[in-house]
Amino acid sequence: MDLQDIRCALQSDDEEIRRSALCLLRDIPAPDAQAIIFTAMGDESWRVRKEAVERYVYLEPDLNSVEQLLNLLRSEENAGLRNSAAEAVIRLGSASAPLLMKMVQDQDPDVRKFVIDVMGAIGDPVFVSALLQALNDSEENVASAAAEQLGALGDSAAAEQLMQAIQSRDEVLFRFSALGALGLLAKPAPVPEALLKLAEQDIFRKAVFECLGTISDGSSLNLLLHGFSCRQRNCRAAAVKALYKIYWRSSAAAQVKIGDALQIIKGTDIIPGLLELFDSQEVALTEALLWISVKTMDTRFIPLLIQAHAEEFTANASLAALKSFGREALHEIIPRYSTLDESGRSGLCILIAECGYSGFDDVIQGALHDPSAKVRKAAALAAGKLDLIMLISDLIPLIDDSEAHVYAAAVSGLQSLATSGRSSVLAEASHLSSSKMPHHRKAAALLLASLGERERLLPLVKDEDPHVRKAAVTAIGENPVEESVSMLVPVLADEDPDVRIAVAIALGNLRDTTALDALEYALDDEDISVQAVALKAIAMIEPVRAWLFIKNIHSTAEGLLMITILQVLEEIGIPEAEEIIRQSLHNGDDDIARQAVRSLERVIVTKYI
Repeated sequence: MDLQDIRCALQSDDEEIRRSALCLLRDIPAPDAQAIIFTAMGDESWRVRKEAVERYVYLEPDLNSVEQLLNLLRSEENAGLRNSAAEAVIRLGSASAPLLMKMVQDQDPDVRKFVIDVMGAIGDPVFVSALLQALNDSEENVASAAAEQLGALGDSAAAEQLMQAIQSRDEVLFRFSALGALGLLAKPAPVPEALLKLAEQDIFRKAVFECLGTISDGSSLNLLLHGFSCRQRNCRAAAVKALYKIYWRSSAAAQVKIGDALQIIKGTDIIPGLLELFDSQEVALTEALLWISVKTMDTRFIPLLIQAHAEEFTANASLAALKSFGREALHEIIPRYSTLDESGRSGLCILIAECGYSGFDDVIQGALHDPSAKVRKAAALAAGKLDLIMLISDLIPLIDDSEAHVYAAAVSGLQSLATSGRSSVLAEASHLSSSKMPHHRKAAALLLASLGERERLLPLVKDEDPHVRKAAVTAIGENPVEESVSMLVPVLADEDPDVRIAVAIALGNLRDTTALDALEYALDDEDISVQAVALKAIAMIEPVRAWLFIKNIHSTAEGLLMITILQVLEEIGIPEAEEIIRQSLHNGDDDIARQAVRSLERVIVTKYI
């Protein structure tokens, strides 16, 4: 297709025809292609404009061409054209720096702002001097853009001039931009009084606090403490987070000073305003509040700490904070136990258990009968952890709980009590093992395994219900005794494949070589999942034996078995294993090919660590 044909194609109503025509420009001389590309940069279709940018960058244009490109930034009537030109300049990178440096003085303020934004996107430190000059631009938008892009470039040497500009220019937009940039650039140090005074203005207070969190040393302590009492929630939150940041980067002496200052607000009316800030979705703010709770030791924080404990990202920190309050925390909160929500009640049970506090058995006992499943679960686990054998009879009914996670917690709690309350747990397990209800017998299997009751457990391995058999097999694997292998091997012939899988997993975890023959027999199981798990178990016990089997069957293995073979080969670490993995990269089964890619990556990483 010649140049005229390409021009005609670019007039088509079909955007795909226009886009494809641009692809043909790679064989057209650059001067001829350029005019067409510039036109296409203003196309109504973003796909065509994107292709035009790609074609232009491909041309590797000279400065004269780039200068013409930059003139497209003046296009006020076609935003798509201007944006495409900016994208192309950014893609060219520092090669366009000399021209951009000149254009930052352009008569058109919109062009100056566009150029400054492009400088920041390119990110070359060579632009710092031009951006510093632009801080004095007569147009607020241009100066604000310069401040913002200085922050993006990350040259800390610009911080001092930004600080001066904040003081000399009083436009709101500029000061916001400059404060944001200053927060990215300045190193912690005493902050000029003029900057601190900006916090006296409502509109700047939050921005100043956020900036101080990054640039200030402990000298702004009093201002930030005063910010704890701000009427606006976002200002209080900014002050809290800022002081938290300053504390953790301060010297030991400065940390003591900050801690002493926080002690002063204990018991004051400032605390309720801080408690109002809690939002479990704001992790950074929650962490700062937990820190303040420990520094002030104000017991009004305790409900907040219990709530925070229910959240994944703050659970550990809140538990540590609760522990620092000691038993005082419990004496403070227990009188209000009935007013707590389910997270608070479950958190209290966890706190008692984690701290190992005695004397609160009645709280745990009551929680075992709580209407909330979340609380019952926490209480069941706490009863086991605290070794409350007197609550065994309260735990037993939870085996019939409608919530599976409560049932599991009740069994876990009883397993924890198997040593100290052996006779009671054994009596309950014996009773459950003869129940007509499968979930009772399943619980009995888990408890009897924890008690090491081999003879009582054997009937459950042969139970009529496959779920009970599976539970018994799994429990034997997790609580091994000398006869575990001999108890498990016969069950490899179970009629239920899920039970056979559980047996193979258990035998692998036991790592007993006497199980190898039985596991190798399971490699011929009619269920491919059993075959796969058996292979993994053999590899765990004796990798060489697994390798001998893999050598014989890898060329015909399919699906899950082949995926398992690849996973096992990752661990074998011999050249022949790697070769099989490489061959599988071209397997017609996409799942196998993807696993081969993952396995090869791990083999290579392991090889060079």
